Amino acid sequence: MSRVGGKTLVAWGGWVRWSVTLAAAARVALFIGAIVWPITNERGARVSPLLSQGYLDFQFYLDSLHRYVASFGAVVTEFMQFYAGMVWRGFQLIAGPVFPLLLGASGYSSGHLLPLSLGYLVVSSLLAAGWIIWLSRNGVRGPWLAAFAVLPNAVWFTLIISPDLLFAAEFAVFYFAYTRRAGSSDTALWVAALLLMLLTRPNAFSILLFVAADTLVSTVRTRAVFSLRTAGTLVLVTVATLYLYPYFLYEMNKAGGALRYFGATPNEYLGGLFHSLPPWLNVPISAAALVGAKVLYFVGLRPTYGQTALVLVFFRAVPGVILLPGLLNVLARGPNRDRALVFLFCLPIILGPSQDRYYLAIYPLLYLYGVRFYEAAWQWMTRTRAGRVSPAA
Repeated sequence: MSRVGGKTLVAWGGWVRWSVTLAAAARVALFIGAIVWPITNERGARVSPLLSQGYLDFQFYLDSLHRYVASFGAVVTEFMQFYAGMVWRGFQLIAGPVFPLLLGASGYSSGHLLPLSLGYLVVSSLLAAGWIIWLSRNGVRGPWLAAFAVLPNAVWFTLIISPDLLFAAEFAVFYFAYTRRAGSSDTALWVAALLLMLLTRPNAFSILLFVAADTLVSTVRTRAVFSLRTAGTLVLVTVATLYLYPYFLYEMNKAGGALRYFGATPNEYLGGLFHSLPPWLNVPISAAALVGAKVLYFVGLRPTYGQTALVLVFFRAVPGVILLPGLLNVLARGPNRDRALVFLFCLPIILGPSQDRYYLAIYPLLYLYGVRFYEAAWQWMTRTRAGRVSPAA
């Protein structure tokens, strides 16, 4: 690497080139291997580019596609009726249009599985390449880049035709353009990516809140209260709130008992798990334990949902050893923008359901700060050891 005009330039060679190649090779190998030998997931469903998806929400996306195709006006009417009576009864939740329409446009919903599966393979490989270059420009070197290239969860989602990888790609475009902001083209790019995210997954609202908070800080600093960006952000927050509020109600209604974290539901945590303690101590400790459990599930440090072999559970959990300290490090010591972005991204996960697939969009950020944590810890240990040896010398 070299520095020109204060910026780090990364040569297309060495560890960067080999890590990008390794990332693509790992994804292609998994893709071909799953065609020959379909892989059984945690819930017992077989996963292959030539098999339709078997995860629980896939039928929901197909149903959403059919509703969009049948009558988009009927979907709009349902939202209007919901707000007219503010009642949940009779309202049918529907997925954001981007992913269902992608299933229809690619023919995946009609049984033509390979085109979109190949598209996901390309997107996954390009996404890994983009983040590897970004990590290198931010000081991540050597084996750390190679390890990032083959992180199991990121490679695995090459095979899963879901909004997760799509959302991660949209977020990468948003993040690269937003943090660079070299001109109007970058602004148009991150705005377009933000809109696509909002129409792909409800938790994109966290990204919008980050933009709103950043806009507020900028407005206070420049005192440009009536700027186009401020007005546009207010309009978008208002529209997105109306659009996503039913999703929020749905997730909060099911969050209390739909999932278990280390054997207990959120309702059981909030009711108090430590019955030998007085209630005034039991409830807050149990609530803190719930937050901790959700964080561990979020970074992948969790037991299996099914009967997965122990070795596979281990490999799936390995990235969490880097991502967990990375999460804590960015929240404690990261720049204000990264800290705010990660905090707001994690907030709905703490309030609602938490699964390790949710980190797919921001795992490169967590990885960067995880690497920095371990490098700082190593430097501290080296200095401490050297300080102990010096007096004897």
